[in-house]
Amino acid sequence: MKKYHLIKTRIENSVFYLTLNRPEKRNAFTPTMISEIADALQDAQNDTNIWLIVFEAEGSVFCAGMDLKVFQNPDLDIQNEHIPQSNLPLGEVIRSVNKPTLAIVEGPVIAGGFLIVAECTFVIAHAGATFSLPEVQRGLFPFQVMNSLSKIMSERKIMELCILAKTYTAKDAESWGLVTHYFKKSEFKNNVNTLIDNILSAAPLAVSTGIEVLKKMSSIQENEKHKYLKNEIDKLRNTNDAQEGINAFVEKRKPVWKNC
Repeated sequence: MKKYHLIKTRIENSVFYLTLNRPEKRNAFTPTMISEIADALQDAQNDTNIWLIVFEAEGSVFCAGMDLKVFQNPDLDIQNEHIPQSNLPLGEVIRSVNKPTLAIVEGPVIAGGFLIVAECTFVIAHAGATFSLPEVQRGLFPFQVMNSLSKIMSERKIMELCILAKTYTAKDAESWGLVTHYFKKSEFKNNVNTLIDNILSAAPLAVSTGIEVLKKMSSIQENEKHKYLKNEIDKLRNTNDAQEGINAFVEKRKPVWKNC
């Protein structure tokens, strides 16, 4: 594992866990923190033994967005010479991953912290999670968040969140589609584990291909989509996992995936 200053990573049972690790600053991100996230996600993307990426956070706040003091004064940033510096926006960094992603949210998500949860495949939360976009109270506007939310919510609801700058509950976020799974705090850990198990039971190559194909759909002309999709399913049919899945179905047993 590489040495990171502002995040922690670990691998367990084909799951790559990325933990935001700046609790004293409410996990507010800096340029170096974004670079560390980008570097870790690139490694996870390239590792065929990793089937799922999970975002967690140390401390009571999931993420407070960007650290305004550091972005105003870059000299305050903690450099990491062990990794390349990334100039990509955080939302683009996460969206570039073609594997299922899960955000485990147990505390407030503020401002740019939305870029993580809005780009994840799954977001699981309990009552301790809240969601707010206070940028307009700082003379700013959450442009990148607005773009990420546009794939989930209506323009009217997005403007409500951005302009009113209110704090919303996890149940509110579930009703918008931002939170995909909401559970009581007492049931939370068991349900997190169940969700992870469910994700890992799916054929990993089929899942990653599906994620990649969905992202490409908007750039393909309407009269070309069916041809493109047929080509993709034909390619999947020739994979080891597809043969294993069909054989397991016929033999009435659990498939053993190889991600190839």
